Amino acid sequence: MSIADIQNAISDLSEFQRGTLAAWLLDSLPAHSHEDASAEDIEEATRRREELDSGQVRPVNSDEFWTSMLVRHNKRHPHYGLPRK
Repeated sequence: MSIADIQNAISDLSEFQRGTLAAWLLDSLPAHSHEDASAEDIEEATRRREELDSGQVRPVNSDEFWTSMLVRHNKRHPHYGLPRK
């Protein structure tokens, strides 16, 4: 099976299924060198992964993320970008 065949098959999966597959693929790779990351970075990544795995938080897609950022920005800066009178 070629990479193109796999990509075609994956494209039919739901977003959740693709995310599950992506997590499995990442977990299947050899551990990277921790020389690039501080102990705090490793702890933060571990904590976030545990939150996802436990269901305490849920992943969001990019559209949900950027919509929430726009809403948050507009609440903090309600007149930003509006023409001045």
